[in-house]
Amino acid sequence: MDSEQETQATAVIEGEQPSNVSENSAKPAPDYNDLTVIKLKELLKELGLPLSGKKSDLIERLQASNEKVDEESGESKEETKEPLVSIDKLDGLSRTELRDLRKEYHKQAEVLRVKRDELNLKSQSHASERNDLNLKAKEHMDKVHVHRDLRNGLNVEVGEIRDERREITNQANTLKDVFLKLKRQRFSGLNLPPVSKLRKQIQELELKQMTTPLTTDKERALVDEISSLQNKIKQHDELIETDTEVLDARDTFRESENKRRELGKKMQKSRQEAQAAHHTMKDSLRLNRQTRRKADAAQKQFVKAKEKADVVHNEYIEYLRGMQEIDRMTASQGRSGSSADQRANAASAEELFTKFLSGEKLSTEQLMIIQKAGML
Repeated sequence: MDSEQETQATAVIEGEQPSNVSENSAKPAPDYNDLTVIKLKELLKELGLPLSGKKSDLIERLQASNEKVDEESGESKEETKEPLVSIDKLDGLSRTELRDLRKEYHKQAEVLRVKRDELNLKSQSHASERNDLNLKAKEHMDKVHVHRDLRNGLNVEVGEIRDERREITNQANTLKDVFLKLKRQRFSGLNLPPVSKLRKQIQELELKQMTTPLTTDKERALVDEISSLQNKIKQHDELIETDTEVLDARDTFRESENKRRELGKKMQKSRQEAQAAHHTMKDSLRLNRQTRRKADAAQKQFVKAKEKADVVHNEYIEYLRGMQEIDRMTASQGRSGSSADQRANAASAEELFTKFLSGEKLSTEQLMIIQKAGML
């Protein structure tokens, strides 16, 4: 027996745990009764199972799926196997038979050791894959938290801007009323059309010019009409500039209106950023769930390989125990001989003693055999 095998066999007999014994990875069965139908359907969807039926049907389907996984992973545990090595059968074997049997045990133990180590390496590979996937899942979840906080902060900002914009809008409307009232008072006899109306007419004409096929004359007339409206706006502004009070009222109104527009653009930008953060959060959450499912699958493969390694390791230890017992019996037989040898010696001593009693002449060696058997 080599030193490694002797150490492991001694550790088993003394109750020590070998360094490669697997961890207990068994998990308690989940209780689905406390879950909602929506959550049950989400679990079924992740497993690729049907979603139809009552809540009891959904629970039964999930439990059946878990039982199937448990059966696959615990198949080796449930099987009751006969011992690979029977110590009782060793008694009565000669030293030659024990040595031959020990060689066979050593051969089987080596095969099992290699298989166990391969399974342990495979389980380590699954564990490494699981750890990497769990790390990626955590990174995705961290992104979920970051973008969720960003989205919530932007939504708060949108609300604040909307409130400020509402105040500015009310202020701009009031300033507009003041400006228009003052303008009507000062220029009531001139029948000046509102600038907003003139600008709207210009936009309509420009759109018509770009989208409608026109003859040269009609297009020239359209350009002249646009120019006329622009001149009216210019005259309107020049007239207002002649009255300082009306001019100040107009500039104050325009300043408030520009601020309202800027707040509108700012609110729209924050809203779009919040929406983008929300989509990124959803994408990260989806990736997190996908990665977690892959990590769970790697965990199941890890448990399965580790349980198989444990079964093989126990068989390996059985052979080590048998080899140790054979060594013990061989050492004992070296001192007193095997049971078969002892029986043969006893039979020989009885035969010689019979010859001695009949008066036959025996050699000194034959007399010593009879004496050693306690017959003289």
